[in-house]
Amino acid sequence: VLGCGKIGSVMAKDFTRTIEGSRVTTADISEERARRSASEIKGADWTTIDTTDHPALVETLRGFDLALGALPGDYGYKTLEASVEAGVDIVDISFTPEDPLQLDGAAKKAGVTMIPDCGVAPGLSNILVGHSASRLDKVRAVHIMVGGIPETPIPPLGYTITWSAEGLIDEYVRDVRIIENGRTVEVPALSGLEEIEFPGVGTLEAFYTDGLRSLAQSLPNVESMWEKTLRYPGHVEKISLLRELGFF
Repeated sequence: VLGCGKIGSVMAKDFTRTIEGSRVTTADISEERARRSASEIKGADWTTIDTTDHPALVETLRGFDLALGALPGDYGYKTLEASVEAGVDIVDISFTPEDPLQLDGAAKKAGVTMIPDCGVAPGLSNILVGHSASRLDKVRAVHIMVGGIPETPIPPLGYTITWSAEGLIDEYVRDVRIIENGRTVEVPALSGLEEIEFPGVGTLEAFYTDGLRSLAQSLPNVESMWEKTLRYPGHVEKISLLRELGFF
């Protein structure tokens, strides 16, 4: 398991619980995090990794049957490249700025199964859309709304971080690909703001984020397709202010 943060450490524990006979090694640039994550799993090993040292990363991966990538987006693509070179299958949740499909040809040539963008959204959202599309004669529009929010707003942003801070900030600054009138266009992050009423939850605000990923290519002839992230009202205004002040 590459990355022992909030999500990676849980992935490691969940994997050993659900895959009988599995043996896990936790890996992180921080020895402390790798050790701590391994200590929570019976029989687990640990090691340190540095994604900037490509040869060493490839050599580390070669000793395994499967890699699970849970690094921040800026480092995730490097682990995908390394897994292809090492000939090791990988499932990755990193929100990379690069398009993982660029590695499709190399992965096929190496006989490597690579499942990128396999988090909640992108990831579970793509699977749900794909399943729904398979049951329909034709798909005209795909609209995804998703957001991991606390049960009640937590000041000052009405939010609490459940994954990497780097990935969260990327959502707020990265240009967004959507499909309008059958054509792929780019729009600014945080745009398309609207309020949605959810029974039992109340009013939430929704805004464009770059979560379509492979869906934009895998479902042809769709007239409209977008993903919007959900937050409590007022979140976008506060995040926009922080961005304008140069905090990110």
